[in-house]
Amino acid sequence: MSKRMLGLMIVGMLAMSACGSSKADSTDKKQPSDSSSSSSPASTDPTSTTLQLVDTTLGKVVADSKGMVLYEYVPDGSATESKVPAGVLAAWPPVVADGVPTLGPGLSAKSSTGAQPNGEDWVMYNGHLLYGFTGDTKPGDVNGNGVGSIWYALTAAGEPVQS
Repeated sequence: MSKRMLGLMIVGMLAMSACGSSKADSTDKKQPSDSSSSSSPASTDPTSTTLQLVDTTLGKVVADSKGMVLYEYVPDGSATESKVPAGVLAAWPPVVADGVPTLGPGLSAKSSTGAQPNGEDWVMYNGHLLYGFTGDTKPGDVNGNGVGSIWYALTAAGEPVQS
C-alpha cells in the first residue's frame, strides 16, 4: 500500500471519528474498549520505557527499546493529554509507561509522562506524546512519517522530521 493511500485512509478515519465526537465522548477513553492497541508492534508494554535512537532513511530518530520508530501527533501540541481520536489509537498506539522513561545514548531532550483520563501515563519526549505505528513492521521503518501531515518521527533533539 502506498504512503499516500495509507495517509488518505488515516485522514478518513480521523474525519469519521471527528464527525461523531464531542466533549462528552472523552469519557470513552476511560473504557477499556480498544484492546487492539495492546497487540500492536508499538511500545505499549509499561515495562518497555527505554527510548533510543535508530538509523532510518530519515536519519537517526527516536524509537522504543525494540527499535520501532515513535511519532508525535501534531494536534497534541505540547498537551499532556492525547487528542488522538479513540478509534485511531488502534493504528497509532501510545507508548505507556509506569515511570519516567530512560534515555539511550544521543537523546538530549527531556523525557516525561502525560496522565490520561483512563489513568495511564503515556511517554513524552521534548513535550510530545509518543505513539507507535502499526504500519511499521520492523525496527527502523518510518512508514508513518508525514501521514496526513500530522504524524512525524522525532530527531534526537525532539523535533519533527518533516521531509
